[in-house]
Amino acid sequence: MTPVIGITTYEDQASWRGWSARAAMLPYVYVDAVRRSGGRAVMLPPGGDDEEASATVASLDGLVVTGGPDIDPVRYGAPRHRRTQAPATLRDAWDLNVTSHALRLGVPLLAICRGMQVLNVCRGGTLHQHLPDLVGHGRHDGPPNGFGLHQVRISPDSALAAILPEDGFLDVPTHHHQAVNLLGDGLKAVAWEEDGTIEAVEAGPSELDGLSGFVLGVQWHPEQGSDPRLFTALVRAATDRTAADRTATDTSATDRVGMDGAALGRASAKRAARGRDAGGRAGARSTVLAPMI
Repeated sequence: MTPVIGITTYEDQASWRGWSARAAMLPYVYVDAVRRSGGRAVMLPPGGDDEEASATVASLDGLVVTGGPDIDPVRYGAPRHRRTQAPATLRDAWDLNVTSHALRLGVPLLAICRGMQVLNVCRGGTLHQHLPDLVGHGRHDGPPNGFGLHQVRISPDSALAAILPEDGFLDVPTHHHQAVNLLGDGLKAVAWEEDGTIEAVEAGPSELDGLSGFVLGVQWHPEQGSDPRLFTALVRAATDRTAADRTATDTSATDRVGMDGAALGRASAKRAARGRDAGGRAGARSTVLAPMI
Protein backbone atom coordinates (compact mmCIF):
# COMPACT_ATOMS: atom_id res chain seq x y z
CA MET A 1 0.00 0.00 0.00
CA THR A 2 1.40 3.41 -0.98
CA PRO A 3 2.27 5.49 2.12
CA VAL A 4 0.58 8.89 2.40
CA ILE A 5 3.11 11.68 2.95
CA GLY A 6 1.83 15.08 4.11
CA ILE A 7 3.74 18.17 2.94
CA THR A 8 3.33 21.55 4.64
CA THR A 9 2.67 24.54 2.36
CA TYR A 10 2.96 28.30 2.11
CA GLU A 11 -0.04 30.54 2.74
CA ASP A 12 0.33 33.71 0.67
CA GLN A 13 -1.16 35.98 -1.94
CA ALA A 14 -0.55 34.49 -5.38
CA SER A 15 -1.21 35.40 -9.01
CA TRP A 16 -1.80 32.96 -11.87
CA ARG A 17 -3.54 33.13 -15.28
CA GLY A 18 -4.94 36.57 -14.54
CA TRP A 19 -6.18 35.64 -11.06
CA SER A 20 -4.88 36.97 -7.76
CA ALA A 21 -5.97 35.39 -4.50
CA ARG A 22 -4.86 34.03 -1.17
CA ALA A 23 -3.46 30.58 -1.87
CA ALA A 24 -1.93 27.47 -0.34
CA MET A 25 1.28 27.01 -2.34
CA LEU A 26 4.10 24.53 -2.63
CA PRO A 27 7.04 24.23 -5.03
CA TYR A 28 6.21 21.19 -7.13
CA VAL A 29 9.66 19.69 -6.61
CA TYR A 30 8.49 18.48 -3.18
CA VAL A 31 5.60 16.58 -4.75
CA ASP A 32 7.92 15.11 -7.39
CA ALA A 33 10.44 14.03 -4.74
CA VAL A 34 7.78 12.22 -2.70
CA ARG A 35 6.22 10.52 -5.72
CA ARG A 36 9.55 9.42 -7.18
CA SER A 37 10.36 7.83 -3.81
CA GLY A 38 7.13 5.82 -3.79
CA GLY A 39 4.90 8.00 -1.62
CA ARG A 40 1.52 9.63 -2.22
CA ALA A 41 1.84 13.39 -1.70
CA VAL A 42 -0.86 15.32 0.20
CA MET A 43 -0.65 19.09 0.75
CA LEU A 44 -1.24 20.41 4.29
CA PRO A 45 -2.22 24.11 4.09
CA PRO A 46 -1.73 26.19 7.24
CA GLY A 47 -4.51 27.73 9.31
CA GLY A 48 -6.04 24.78 11.17
CA ASP A 49 -6.17 24.61 14.97
CA ASP A 50 -4.33 22.13 17.17
CA GLU A 51 -7.20 19.61 17.05
CA GLU A 52 -7.16 19.65 13.25
CA ALA A 53 -3.36 19.32 13.23
CA SER A 54 -3.56 16.27 15.51
CA ALA A 55 -6.26 14.56 13.43
CA THR A 56 -4.44 15.38 10.19
CA VAL A 57 -1.11 13.94 11.32
CA ALA A 58 -2.84 10.84 12.70
CA SER A 59 -4.10 10.12 9.17
CA LEU A 60 -0.61 10.28 7.63
CA ASP A 61 2.15 7.72 7.19
CA GLY A 62 4.90 10.37 6.98
CA LEU A 63 5.41 14.13 7.12
CA VAL A 64 7.63 16.64 5.29
CA VAL A 65 7.91 20.07 6.93
CA THR A 66 9.13 22.32 4.12
CA GLY A 67 11.23 25.42 3.66
CA GLY A 68 9.78 28.91 3.88
CA PRO A 69 9.89 32.23 5.75
CA ASP A 70 11.66 32.99 9.02
CA ILE A 71 10.01 31.80 12.23
CA ASP A 72 8.78 34.59 14.49
CA PRO A 73 11.52 34.92 17.18
CA VAL A 74 8.77 35.35 19.77
CA ARG A 75 8.34 31.59 19.40
CA TYR A 76 11.78 31.00 20.94
CA GLY A 77 11.90 33.99 23.28
CA ALA A 78 14.25 36.26 21.32
CA PRO A 79 14.03 39.88 20.16
CA ARG A 80 13.64 40.40 16.42
CA HIS A 81 16.81 40.94 14.39
CA ARG A 82 16.55 43.74 11.82
CA ARG A 83 17.08 41.18 9.00
CA THR A 84 14.41 38.75 10.26
CA GLN A 85 11.38 38.60 7.97
CA ALA A 86 7.86 39.63 8.95
CA PRO A 87 6.09 36.85 10.87
CA ALA A 88 3.94 34.28 9.08
CA THR A 89 1.70 33.69 12.08
CA LEU A 90 -0.69 31.12 10.61
CA ARG A 91 2.10 29.05 9.15
CA ASP A 92 4.24 29.19 12.30
CA ALA A 93 1.37 27.89 14.42
CA TRP A 94 0.41 25.15 11.94
CA ASP A 95 3.94 23.92 11.28
CA LEU A 96 4.77 23.81 14.99
CA ASN A 97 1.53 21.93 15.73
CA VAL A 98 1.89 19.29 13.01
CA THR A 99 5.55 18.78 13.93
CA SER A 100 4.66 18.36 17.60
CA HIS A 101 1.97 15.78 16.81
CA ALA A 102 4.24 13.87 14.41
CA LEU A 103 6.79 13.55 17.21
CA ARG A 104 4.08 12.55 19.71
CA LEU A 105 2.61 9.90 17.41
CA GLY A 106 5.90 8.60 16.01
CA VAL A 107 5.00 9.58 12.42
CA PRO A 108 8.21 9.59 10.32
CA LEU A 109 9.37 13.18 9.87
CA LEU A 110 11.68 14.86 7.36
CA ALA A 111 12.16 18.55 8.20
CA ILE A 112 13.78 20.70 5.49
CA CYS A 113 15.48 24.10 5.92
CA ARG A 114 12.84 26.18 7.80
CA GLY A 115 11.35 22.79 8.72
CA MET A 116 14.52 21.85 10.62
CA GLN A 117 14.32 25.18 12.44
CA VAL A 118 10.64 24.47 13.26
CA LEU A 119 11.67 21.07 14.64
CA ASN A 120 14.33 22.68 16.82
CA VAL A 121 12.01 25.43 18.13
CA CYS A 122 9.29 22.83 18.73
CA ARG A 123 11.71 21.09 21.10
CA GLY A 124 12.63 24.29 22.96
CA GLY A 125 15.68 25.26 20.88
CA THR A 126 16.69 28.66 19.51
CA LEU A 127 17.95 30.09 16.21
CA HIS A 128 20.68 32.34 14.88
CA GLN A 129 18.62 34.99 13.10
CA HIS A 130 21.22 36.15 10.56
CA LEU A 131 24.16 33.86 9.84
CA PRO A 132 26.40 36.36 7.99
CA ASP A 133 26.71 38.30 11.27
CA LEU A 134 28.05 35.13 12.89
CA VAL A 135 30.18 33.46 10.21
CA GLY A 136 31.24 36.47 8.16
CA HIS A 137 30.26 35.17 4.72
CA GLY A 138 27.23 34.45 2.54
CA ARG A 139 27.84 30.86 1.41
CA HIS A 140 24.55 29.72 2.94
CA ASP A 141 22.43 32.34 1.17
CA GLY A 142 22.66 31.22 -2.43
CA PRO A 143 21.81 33.68 -5.25
CA PRO A 144 18.66 35.83 -5.10
CA ASN A 145 15.64 33.66 -5.91
CA GLY A 146 17.83 30.60 -6.38
CA PHE A 147 19.98 28.00 -4.67
CA GLY A 148 23.70 27.82 -4.11
CA LEU A 149 25.93 24.89 -3.18
CA HIS A 150 28.08 24.35 -0.14
CA GLN A 151 29.57 21.32 1.55
CA VAL A 152 28.52 19.55 4.74
CA ARG A 153 30.34 17.02 6.87
CA ILE A 154 28.18 14.19 8.28
CA SER A 155 28.87 12.49 11.61
CA PRO A 156 29.90 8.89 10.79
CA ASP A 157 28.05 7.40 13.77
CA SER A 158 24.68 8.96 12.91
CA ALA A 159 21.49 7.60 11.37
CA LEU A 160 21.99 10.21 8.63
CA ALA A 161 25.34 8.61 7.73
CA ALA A 162 23.53 5.32 7.16
CA ILE A 163 21.36 7.10 4.56
CA LEU A 164 24.15 9.22 3.07
CA PRO A 165 27.33 7.19 3.63
CA GLU A 166 29.70 9.81 2.25
CA ASP A 167 33.44 9.99 2.82
CA GLY A 168 34.44 13.54 3.67
CA PHE A 169 32.14 16.35 2.52
CA LEU A 170 28.84 16.28 0.62
CA ASP A 171 27.71 19.08 -1.74
CA VAL A 172 24.17 20.24 -0.94
CA PRO A 173 21.75 22.84 -2.39
CA THR A 174 21.35 25.79 -0.01
CA HIS A 175 19.33 28.95 0.53
CA HIS A 176 19.03 30.17 4.13
CA HIS A 177 20.21 33.00 6.35
CA GLN A 178 19.12 31.50 9.70
CA ALA A 179 20.26 28.34 11.47
CA VAL A 180 20.02 26.32 14.68
CA ASN A 181 21.66 27.93 17.70
CA LEU A 182 20.85 26.09 20.95
CA LEU A 183 19.67 22.55 20.25
CA GLY A 184 16.18 21.54 21.37
CA ASP A 185 15.64 18.67 23.79
CA GLY A 186 15.93 15.22 22.25
CA LEU A 187 17.89 16.42 19.21
CA LYS A 188 21.56 16.04 18.33
CA ALA A 189 23.62 17.70 15.61
CA VAL A 190 24.86 15.25 12.97
CA ALA A 191 26.13 17.43 10.11
CA TRP A 192 27.96 20.77 9.84
CA GLU A 193 29.15 23.24 7.24
CA GLU A 194 32.88 23.87 7.47
CA ASP A 195 32.18 27.15 9.31
CA GLY A 196 30.55 25.12 12.14
CA THR A 197 26.90 25.84 11.25
CA ILE A 198 24.65 22.93 12.20
CA GLU A 199 23.31 21.46 8.96
CA ALA A 200 21.38 18.39 10.20
CA VAL A 201 19.76 17.09 13.38
CA GLU A 202 18.22 13.78 14.37
CA ALA A 203 16.78 12.14 17.48
CA GLY A 204 19.23 12.10 20.38
CA PRO A 205 19.36 12.05 24.21
CA SER A 206 16.39 13.66 25.95
CA GLU A 207 15.84 15.13 29.40
CA LEU A 208 12.07 15.21 28.91
CA ASP A 209 10.46 12.71 26.52
CA GLY A 210 12.51 10.77 24.01
CA LEU A 211 11.76 10.80 20.30
CA SER A 212 10.95 7.54 18.58
CA GLY A 213 11.05 6.49 14.95
CA PHE A 214 12.41 8.41 11.95
CA VAL A 215 13.15 12.03 12.94
CA LEU A 216 15.52 13.95 10.64
CA GLY A 217 16.06 17.63 9.94
CA VAL A 218 18.38 19.02 7.28
CA GLN A 219 19.20 22.69 6.75
CA TRP A 220 19.75 22.20 3.02
CA HIS A 221 17.19 21.54 0.25
CA PRO A 222 17.31 17.90 -0.89
CA GLU A 223 14.23 18.40 -3.07
CA GLN A 224 16.28 20.77 -5.27
CA GLY A 225 19.06 18.29 -6.01
CA SER A 226 19.23 15.03 -7.90
CA ASP A 227 19.86 12.85 -4.82
CA PRO A 228 16.62 11.08 -3.74
CA ARG A 229 18.03 9.23 -0.75
CA LEU A 230 16.50 11.34 2.04
CA PHE A 231 13.00 11.13 0.55
CA THR A 232 13.48 7.43 -0.14
CA ALA A 233 14.47 6.91 3.51
CA LEU A 234 11.37 8.80 4.68
CA VAL A 235 9.02 6.77 2.47
CA ARG A 236 10.71 3.54 3.56
CA ALA A 237 10.27 4.49 7.23
CA ALA A 238 6.61 5.35 6.56
CA THR A 239 6.07 2.01 4.81
CA ASP A 240 7.71 0.09 7.66
CA ARG A 241 5.64 1.92 10.28
CA THR A 242 2.41 1.26 8.38
CA ALA A 243 3.28 -2.43 8.04
CA ALA A 244 4.09 -2.67 11.76
CA ASP A 245 0.80 -0.96 12.67
CA ARG A 246 -1.11 -3.30 10.37
CA THR A 247 0.57 -6.35 11.92
CA ALA A 248 -0.25 -5.08 15.41
CA THR A 249 -3.87 -4.48 14.39
CA ASP A 250 -4.16 -7.94 12.82
CA THR A 251 -2.63 -9.55 15.91
CA SER A 252 -5.01 -7.66 18.16
CA ALA A 253 -7.98 -8.71 16.02
CA THR A 254 -6.81 -12.34 16.09
CA ASP A 255 -6.45 -12.18 19.85
CA ARG A 256 -9.96 -10.75 20.16
CA VAL A 257 -11.34 -13.48 17.92
CA GLY A 258 -9.51 -16.07 20.02
CA MET A 259 -10.86 -14.61 23.24
CA ASP A 260 -14.35 -14.37 21.78
CA GLY A 261 -14.10 -17.99 20.63
CA ALA A 262 -12.93 -19.08 24.07
CA ALA A 263 -15.79 -17.17 25.68
CA LEU A 264 -18.27 -18.82 23.28
CA GLY A 265 -16.77 -22.19 24.08
CA ARG A 266 -17.13 -21.57 27.81
CA ALA A 267 -20.72 -20.42 27.29
CA SER A 268 -21.51 -23.55 25.25
CA ALA A 269 -19.96 -25.75 27.91
CA LYS A 270 -22.03 -24.05 30.58
CA ARG A 271 -25.20 -24.51 28.52
CA ALA A 272 -24.33 -28.18 27.98
CA ALA A 273 -23.65 -28.62 31.68
CA ARG A 274 -26.96 -26.98 32.55
CA GLY A 275 -28.62 -29.27 30.02
CA ARG A 276 -27.02 -32.35 31.64
CA ASP A 277 -28.03 -31.15 35.08
CA ALA A 278 -31.57 -30.53 33.90
CA GLY A 279 -31.68 -33.94 32.24
CA GLY A 280 -30.37 -35.59 35.40
CA ARG A 281 -32.95 -33.85 37.57
CA ALA A 282 -35.68 -34.78 35.11
CA GLY A 283 -34.52 -38.39 35.18
CA ALA A 284 -34.48 -38.38 38.96
CA ARG A 285 -38.01 -36.96 39.12
CA SER A 286 -39.15 -39.53 36.58
CA THR A 287 -37.78 -42.40 38.69
CA VAL A 288 -39.49 -41.19 41.82
CA LEU A 289 -42.81 -40.43 40.17
CA ALA A 290 -43.07 -43.53 38.02
CA PRO A 291 -44.49 -45.82 40.75
CA MET A 292 -47.16 -43.24 41.50
CA ILE A 293 -48.54 -43.31 37.97
